[in-house]
Amino acid sequence: MQTDRELGMGIAEFPPNASKPRHKASGPELCYVLEGEVTVQIDGKAAHVYRAGESFALPANLVHVTKAGPSGAKVLASWVHTPGKPFNVPAPD
Repeated sequence: MQTDRELGMGIAEFPPNASKPRHKASGPELCYVLEGEVTVQIDGKAAHVYRAGESFALPANLVHVTKAGPSGAKVLASWVHTPGKPFNVPAPD
């Protein structure tokens, strides 16, 4: 089967209280918190804290902010993307 999409996987390490600015991903993401905690603030929804051992999924084009807790965080993430196109896209305020 041919497809123009690829699966990526990596580990994101966040220093204490580090924040990834408001953005959206061009494909779906699945994340598993390995260490620490991460707060995900989705536009129009209450913030949710995910701790080590918990996972969360984000559909494509969902505007959000991700922030590490006071001890930082390590997150295993997998995502689907189209090669040659940006994956994380800044979202206007």
